[in-house]
Amino acid sequence: MLQLSGFFTEKFMSKNRMHFNNTIHFVTNRTEHEMFLLLPHENITKLIQGWFARAHRKCGQGLEIYAFIFMSNHFHILCNDTRGTLAAFMCYFQSNLAKAINQELNRSGRFWSREYDDVIVEGDDAVIDRFAYTVCNAVKSGLVNTAAEWIGWSSLTGAMSDGKYSFELLNKTKLHHATRNGKKVDKSKFIETWSFELTPPPFLQQKSEDERTGAVKALIETAESQYRAARGEKPPLGAAGIMKQHCFDRPQAASFRPRIAVLCFDKARKDEWRESYRAFVGGYREVYDGYKKASYKRRKVLSLKWPEGSYPPSCMVPVGMAEAV
Repeated sequence: MLQLSGFFTEKFMSKNRMHFNNTIHFVTNRTEHEMFLLLPHENITKLIQGWFARAHRKCGQGLEIYAFIFMSNHFHILCNDTRGTLAAFMCYFQSNLAKAINQELNRSGRFWSREYDDVIVEGDDAVIDRFAYTVCNAVKSGLVNTAAEWIGWSSLTGAMSDGKYSFELLNKTKLHHATRNGKKVDKSKFIETWSFELTPPPFLQQKSEDERTGAVKALIETAESQYRAARGEKPPLGAAGIMKQHCFDRPQAASFRPRIAVLCFDKARKDEWRESYRAFVGGYREVYDGYKKASYKRRKVLSLKWPEGSYPPSCMVPVGMAEAV
């Protein structure tokens, strides 16, 4: 039983989000109106890298990052959340990155189009598919011919090496406090270093570093070939064409992809997940309706049994998972 009081800002959380331990998640989000607000200019890329590493260190304990890519108007992250910190990580990362890039671009207003999508990836084949899809997303999108040609930030470099990353980020909060009274300070003293490390995905964890590198290379080459064939070998936009775009531009045709809860290539297992998800949503909505009615009547404390794997209001950690320390 959970003791709850008050409301959490629900714009960061989906009432139907299902989250269990030892499940792999494919996380995606897009910018408002799909504008190219993440266009891979040097300053934008540095902000993405710095805030990603800082968010992982501060809020992502136990969050295993398998693969990621940041495109001009969206991103993908393949990960395993072992301690229930994914929601806190995403909230911290997305909110701070949006604020930083808005400031960099001298704009204001909404940055992300909606809350992030979180798809459970079930089965080795599905994990391998999402790994290749993530790293080769720029090839699939017709921007480059090979994953290595993408000028934005992706996990390709880390997957082909030791997987370690380290970035510098200016702590503007501390700098602001230090200069509030007009005092002149050395700005370089407020630059902090943040690091994180990729985790090999399950299908690579039993291999040596050399074997992992060879397997990743073969997988990526196969995916690149398939994606180029799927677009009819049409020439890519290329790095020069990408950099000619403006951050406030957007695609001529907006993309639409219906949300799914689980990606699984085994039909029987997929049907099991679907039934489980239907029962989960029904159970959550029943409890949530009771919560809303009681809150409307201004009851101070509610004692409710929320479904395992759900995010009750005021909670950043799913039911059934211990909060990271």
